[in-house]
Amino acid sequence: MSRWFITVAAVFCLSLFWGCVMEDIDDIGRMFDVPTPGQAARWALDQHDPDRRREGLVLLSTSTFGGAEVYLELYRDYVEHDPNPLVKSAAIAALARHGTPKDAILLASWTKRDKVESVTIRWAAVKGLQRLHNPDVVSDLRDVAIDVQEQSEVRSAACVAMAQYPEDRVIQALIISLDAVELSVNVDAAESLFMLTGQSLGLDHTAWQNWYVAVQKEGDPFADMGTYHYPTYARDAVWWEYIAFWLDEQYEPSMRPIGMRDSTERRTWEDFEPGAATPTEVESTDDG
Repeated sequence: MSRWFITVAAVFCLSLFWGCVMEDIDDIGRMFDVPTPGQAARWALDQHDPDRRREGLVLLSTSTFGGAEVYLELYRDYVEHDPNPLVKSAAIAALARHGTPKDAILLASWTKRDKVESVTIRWAAVKGLQRLHNPDVVSDLRDVAIDVQEQSEVRSAACVAMAQYPEDRVIQALIISLDAVELSVNVDAAESLFMLTGQSLGLDHTAWQNWYVAVQKEGDPFADMGTYHYPTYARDAVWWEYIAFWLDEQYEPSMRPIGMRDSTERRTWEDFEPGAATPTEVESTDDG
């Protein structure tokens, strides 16, 4: 009986190990099977398959030419009209990456809980406002941050986005958010208060309120404001990425929002050399 048990256990462990190895090998294979620009564009325009449409949008928006005007119009159209929440969220993220401060108004219209049922869409829109700077959206961000019925991840994202606006209504909303029942909201509110003021008063609502009232009488509460950069994603490498050193995995750097950047800070898609093929020409000549 003991030998039988050991044999079964060994086979089970071996099958688990082999399954993990095959999954990693599949991941490696997918990295070498990269869709062409033409394929990505066709996927983004596929009106019959929302998964393809979403994937195409992601590929386009993360490409070197994803900010071309023809694609900006596509993102805007999908933000306004696409019925699929995941496609709309992908379009929101794409527009936030490449859009203009004016596009922040469009994104802000999708943050309203009483009008937008999908949490995914609302979260994507608020995250997008971390990347587009426009003081006209502060009221929308404030409403999200202090809405006790809103999901915590959406409120937290709003607290992060408000750190770029040195305004009284922002400070008040962040201090209110220190009393949220969700710790993630408290922490992001405190970090944004620190960014705006340079003060380290933690999660103490009363301490922040007292400091703010006192400093308003003496001078500028934003005198020690830091430089806001929107947060980006990064992860630790998996085992085969250390072996495949030639892949040289790169992550998007954290930058100042569009609308706050210095004119010398260029976007990736603006690095096209004069005379290089335009996105439209790439699609028309692609054999994909």
